[in-house]
Amino acid sequence: MQLYKFKIILLYIFLINSLLSSALVAQSIDHNGANVFMYHRFDEPKYPSTNINTEVLKQHLEYLIQNEFNIVSINEILNKKNLKDPFLTKTTAFTVDDAFLSFFENGWPIFKKYNIPVTLFVSTDVVEENHWNYMSWDQLRQFIKEGGSVGLHSASHGHLPQYDINEIEIDLIQSIKLIEKELGLNPKVFAYPYGEASNEIIELLKKLNINYAFGQHSGIIHHQTNSYYMPRFALNENYGKLDRFIFSAKAKPLIINNFYPSEIFLRKNKQPKIQFDVLSDIGENQINCYDNSGGSWKDTKITADNEMRITLELNDPFLSGRGRVNCTAKNNSEWLWFGYQFTVE
Repeated sequence: MQLYKFKIILLYIFLINSLLSSALVAQSIDHNGANVFMYHRFDEPKYPSTNINTEVLKQHLEYLIQNEFNIVSINEILNKKNLKDPFLTKTTAFTVDDAFLSFFENGWPIFKKYNIPVTLFVSTDVVEENHWNYMSWDQLRQFIKEGGSVGLHSASHGHLPQYDINEIEIDLIQSIKLIEKELGLNPKVFAYPYGEASNEIIELLKKLNINYAFGQHSGIIHHQTNSYYMPRFALNENYGKLDRFIFSAKAKPLIINNFYPSEIFLRKNKQPKIQFDVLSDIGENQINCYDNSGGSWKDTKITADNEMRITLELNDPFLSGRGRVNCTAKNNSEWLWFGYQFTVE
């Protein structure tokens, strides 16, 4: 009888410890995040998918300033992520890809006027070739002198997962050496051209001592985010209107873990079963997901087990190019957001 009572006591102790442990894990999750935005061209309406009107840009920046957002550099966000420091509420940052001349002439003066930091991800081949529509090395040096920062964006700006990994390594090393030679910098942050990544490329970045990488999938950075595949909200003429910008700026992270499949580059199975654990405090009926399988956006079928392990079933295979999934959930008055991009052969 005494042995039985002892076993019962041990069971109670185990259950209490499990509950306390779960509570501590829940408390340790930083439910704030960092909303990073991405632009390309400024006042180049010939290219609506990558262009933003500078009057709209001013609206974006003025909204954040008037509503007291915490506008920081991406370096500050990455440092907090590395140290696991809590993110302040309403943290935002800005990036620009490709170093188009219109950024230097039209966009950068506006960011300077509002004293807002920007990181520019530079593809070096076009700069080295003195392409008429891209910034020169002298302009990049001026940009840095005036407070801008620079990240890596490959040499060729190619669809990297389609190339042999040895070719990609040569490309990236060439870019790193040029930026070090011309700008005296050794950036540790990379942005995938077109947001296209693969597990092999991530391992290569680690080999080259690059510590962080950004994609082009929508979402909010949090402490559980993969440091080599961080999201950004892409802004252009179609997806840069003020109401959409405000929604994106105010969104909180839908925090997930154990995402499956682990492969980012889909070669064979182009209709994968997608699974992940939800760490945010929400129920299954609060989540809605959408995907672009088959070439058009549609609702994604969602199932969940008792531990909020979510399974998404695609109606069709992803087409070649970029396969996307976006999930949102409304928690009281807040919208939570998670996005993911596969590169599809």
